[in-house]
Amino acid sequence: MRWKLLLRKLTLSAPEVSVRASLPLPLRRFLLFLTLALAAAAGVAIYEYGRGLGGPDRRTLSAEIEKLQTQLRESEAERGRLTATVTALEAQVKVERAAQEQLSKQAGELSVETSRLREDLAFFESLLPAKSNASGIQIRSFRMQPDGAPEAMRYRLLVQQAGKPERDFVGAVQMQVNYVRDGRSQSMQLPDPAVPDSRRALELSFRHYQRVEGTLALPEGASVRSVVVRILAAGQTHAQQTFSL
Repeated sequence: MRWKLLLRKLTLSAPEVSVRASLPLPLRRFLLFLTLALAAAAGVAIYEYGRGLGGPDRRTLSAEIEKLQTQLRESEAERGRLTATVTALEAQVKVERAAQEQLSKQAGELSVETSRLREDLAFFESLLPAKSNASGIQIRSFRMQPDGAPEAMRYRLLVQQAGKPERDFVGAVQMQVNYVRDGRSQSMQLPDPAVPDSRRALELSFRHYQRVEGTLALPEGASVRSVVVRILAAGQTHAQQTFSL
């Protein structure tokens, strides 16, 4: 009988045995709370780790965007100020350039006016009365200077009949232009005998004074040294003077 009872306990037909927890209820609640807390901490840690891998959060991005927008507005404002400054400087440069061009133009005009006034002054100085005892035809002034082209020369002559002339003087001017060309001294006559029309510019007909102006063309490479001016009438020389240049 004992063997039968022992074999039944060792076989599947043995009665079921139930095991009950021996932990008290407060301890089981504490363990449950601890498990939930650990799970929550693990979830937060996983979230933070995932956010770190995925980049900054929305708040950080918004702050960065706002910062960049502020910098952009400041840059645009600075660019506007610089553009306005550049525009003002360009306008000032244009005004100064226009003023400089105007001043250069005025300086050129004043230079021309000064030359003209000097010529007029020399002319009127030559009109000063001659000596009280002077009489006859006198050469009061003569000038010759380049006229643009290298070989072109312009001359100005003032002839006066001194004293108290009773009739007009009728005659002509004759000039002998002495120049050097290729190291040799040469001369040319005005008016040119080969050019009949050249006599008309040198004809004289006046009571008190007459101003004679004209141009002449020198041979290429010629340099004027002196000019002999003669006043002729009826084949006679009434006045003669040599002017060195």
